[in-house]
Amino acid sequence: MSAPASRPGRPRLVDPALAARVPGLRRAAGVALLLGAVSALVVVVQAVALAHVVARSLLDHVTLWSLLPWLVVVGLALILRAVVHAVGNLAAGGAADGVVARLRRDLLRHALALGPGWLSGERPGELSLTATRGLRALHVYYGQYLPQAAAAAVVPALLLVWVATQDWLSLVVVIALVVAIPLTMVYFGREATRRSQRQWRRLGSLAGHFLGLVEGLATLRAFGREEQGRREVAAATEGVRAATVRTLRVAFLSALAMDMIAGFGVGFVAMVVGLRLLWGQLDLQTAMAVLLVAPEIFIPLRRAGAEFHASTEGQAAAARILGVLDTAGPAGSAPVPADADAGSASASATASATGSATASATNSATNSAALEVDRLSVAYPHRELPALRSVTFHAPAGARVALTGPSGAGKSTVLAALLRFVEPEAGTLRVGRRDAEEESAESWRRHFSWLPQRPHLFQASIAENLRLGAPRATDPELHRILAAVGLAKLVAALPEGLATALGHDGLTLSAGERQRVGLARALLRPAPILLLDEPTASLDPPTVAELAPAIEPWLEGRTVVVASHAPVLLGRFDAVIALPVATLPAVSIP
Repeated sequence: MSAPASRPGRPRLVDPALAARVPGLRRAAGVALLLGAVSALVVVVQAVALAHVVARSLLDHVTLWSLLPWLVVVGLALILRAVVHAVGNLAAGGAADGVVARLRRDLLRHALALGPGWLSGERPGELSLTATRGLRALHVYYGQYLPQAAAAAVVPALLLVWVATQDWLSLVVVIALVVAIPLTMVYFGREATRRSQRQWRRLGSLAGHFLGLVEGLATLRAFGREEQGRREVAAATEGVRAATVRTLRVAFLSALAMDMIAGFGVGFVAMVVGLRLLWGQLDLQTAMAVLLVAPEIFIPLRRAGAEFHASTEGQAAAARILGVLDTAGPAGSAPVPADADAGSASASATASATGSATASATNSATNSAALEVDRLSVAYPHRELPALRSVTFHAPAGARVALTGPSGAGKSTVLAALLRFVEPEAGTLRVGRRDAEEESAESWRRHFSWLPQRPHLFQASIAENLRLGAPRATDPELHRILAAVGLAKLVAALPEGLATALGHDGLTLSAGERQRVGLARALLRPAPILLLDEPTASLDPPTVAELAPAIEPWLEGRTVVVASHAPVLLGRFDAVIALPVATLPAVSIP
């Protein structure tokens, strides 16, 4: 588990929650602090050298040639400050890249692990906004605010110590105004954070509204309600505009306050050292050095305040991402650990797709497995009654089971529990001799191939969509499975054949064609258990009659579970289990 997030508006150099999840972030902060200390030392050396040059030139009329060593020190100090600044930016940029890459990877992996059950309750537009613009804004936080905040923490303190050794009265003047800056930063920082979080919520709402409008545009036009969609988006846009203006107002007021404090501070120091110089209480070199150092005390604080306001959007996005990552996954899975192996996801995906997906592979005895569901119970938080209560059935290897019942009986929930998309309240799931609790979700899902009620087709080619579960499938194998589901003529008529792009969610295909592409993809995956959820929902009876014998070779040797009101796709069933809305009786297949 990650560390608790810092309280809203509380300035932190490194958020503890992010530091716990991203290795090396605290080290980057330490480097920034060290560079800040070096920068303060260089500022003092530069000020002293320049003050010495001015004082010796004006008072002692020394030639520039005699002051050449001091001028070289001034030049080297300028070069060193530039180098320190560049190194600090590079280090902070690297840390920001690491944070963004790690959070984006963890967010994607954990969202996939949470599954469709969790995603159905989220707004895809808002999540997409968080993973893109939000993480870019977080890059600003660690790439720009981090080095400035480190400089603001170290440079003023070290310079004040040096000023104290030169002129105590100037120190009193500077401290009196420096103390006001953190108070100003805390007040405006809390207000800016609060307003930025509100702005981010409104921006996420706008993204969700707009995505919903685009996806439902055909429905809105069919019912003549396009104007309603426009009004909703316009209202959300106005809310974002108002929230943005309020946030900018806080940022501008903060910048004005910081500039006024810094201006007064430098002005008062100049007045004090000028009067003391006039009264003979201070020599010119000391007065000049203190006057050169005074602005450097305020500059890091001003820049840190400005960068903080520029990065508040990233902080709001980080809070949202950490909230997702701390969400417990289905079947008791834990949040993504902070030290998760970056290659585990790709390794598991590769392992799940080993071997070629052919009909002969599905016919082999090694590709069959028994399935057992024992007293499975599932309850959803938003429902008073459980979705499933004590469901029990056993399907031997190679058996074909149909789950039937009215809407709401829990047919799809049984399949979702088998895929570990939802967390069972009680019960045991077993494939062969292995319990679901003994395997990770990724490893457990390798036992299954799934056809949902509405299969999602990606904006890619037909071949890429079919190879989703069988990356090594050859073109001849793709043609054979397409022929089995009755799409051979359709693909042959396409100008690019298997390479034809399907468009967003298979927009170029009819509902029945999308259903058959999804069925072909499920049959192609070399998994021992096949789960089909309403496989004939978008198909007419003649098409179903043609499909039944054609896909039979792809079913032999596999355990098949069909959830349907009317299980007619398969030629035979070993058991038909009727699910009542309340309780499922224990059924076993002899």
